[in-house]
Amino acid sequence: MAVPGVHRGWYFAAGLVVALVAAVGAAAWPTLPERVPVHWDGSGTADGYEDKSVGSVFFGPLVSAGLVLFLYLTALVCRRLPLNNAAPAGVDEQVHQLAGMDATLYFLALTAVELSMLMAWISLRGWFLPPDGSVLLFALPTLAFLAAMGGAGVLALRRYRRLVSALSGPA
Repeated sequence: MAVPGVHRGWYFAAGLVVALVAAVGAAAWPTLPERVPVHWDGSGTADGYEDKSVGSVFFGPLVSAGLVLFLYLTALVCRRLPLNNAAPAGVDEQVHQLAGMDATLYFLALTAVELSMLMAWISLRGWFLPPDGSVLLFALPTLAFLAAMGGAGVLALRRYRRLVSALSGPA
């Protein structure tokens, strides 16, 4: 049985989101105010500002890139963890371990995409929307993120079950 891959395509998609947001920030740089919002209170109103700098403007994309890289490296480490080699090939325990590893790596990859999209929203919101926004500008994206994470969990579970069925062969 082959060791599961890390689902590089999803990490590429997450990296693309980060790169696009950084490019938008670079293009918008001349039009951004000299002080940019960096923190919002619970009602969605900016309550923290910093002078426009590479760090203050690109903090979101930099954090997002770091998260994507961290999750990718975690997936690379996880896929190298040994399966139970004591179980002979075809034994259910080994099949379940392999399917579980693949489903976990899939979930990590989807998490990278979802986190990059949430961080993209936070960055774009700070750059282009008024600082005295609505709590909905944070609540709705956060709820969407949580729903997407739930969806990723369901997809990973379905993937696990499908792989167990495929690897177990006909009964």
